[in-house]
Amino acid sequence: MSSNMQSMSAVGLPTPPTGTEVASYRSYAEAQAAVDHLSDRELDVRVLTIVGTDLRLVERITGRLTVGKVVLSGALSGMWFGLFISILMTLWSSEPSYMILPMGIAMGALFGIIFNVVPYLMRRGERDFTSATQVVASRYAVLARENVNEYRQILANSPGNLTRPVQTRVQSDPNVPTAFGSRPDEEPKYGVRLSDEERQQRNEAPVAPAQDDPQPTTPDQGNGVAPESSDSSENNKPGD
Repeated sequence: MSSNMQSMSAVGLPTPPTGTEVASYRSYAEAQAAVDHLSDRELDVRVLTIVGTDLRLVERITGRLTVGKVVLSGALSGMWFGLFISILMTLWSSEPSYMILPMGIAMGALFGIIFNVVPYLMRRGERDFTSATQVVASRYAVLARENVNEYRQILANSPGNLTRPVQTRVQSDPNVPTAFGSRPDEEPKYGVRLSDEERQQRNEAPVAPAQDDPQPTTPDQGNGVAPESSDSSENNKPGD
């Protein structure tokens, strides 16, 4: 797969970047300085790639555009072009003439003014300012295809590095008791392991006897008087 990527990039086709991130920076200058630092240490920088993420098109306004600035810029650009053409004509001419050079510069300035002023007047003041446009990224990551740990350690303390170092987890010794009673032979107490003294005190603590619930008593049993039978009430009727 990597050979196919390299062959595609060799012929100029767009290919996604490969590698592991070893550092990241907010500006391209910081990422460039990081790669330069690795190069100064005579490390193989061919395995590195700078990748900009979250690309944005930024247009910075440099000034106000007027007719005078348009005429001046058109004249200067036309003069350079006229000078170049005049030198070529002088070299290829069998009979050199001293008028070729100034005439070429003058004609170049004239055409430069025309080619710049006419489009400016046709816009009718819709864009009366000059600007410089560039593509910037919010973050620049440095990727490495080889020696990832070595490059990450070297760039860990580099200026502007946003990548945090990878923290390795230390495995605990199985023979040492843990602080939270995570093993089956440990008894947790609200998430905390009991000590030997606490376990011994809990085992030696007396257990209070359980109290039985009292039996419900009837009114007759509580007074100790037996209820009268219905027969005796009938025998005591008057008139018998």
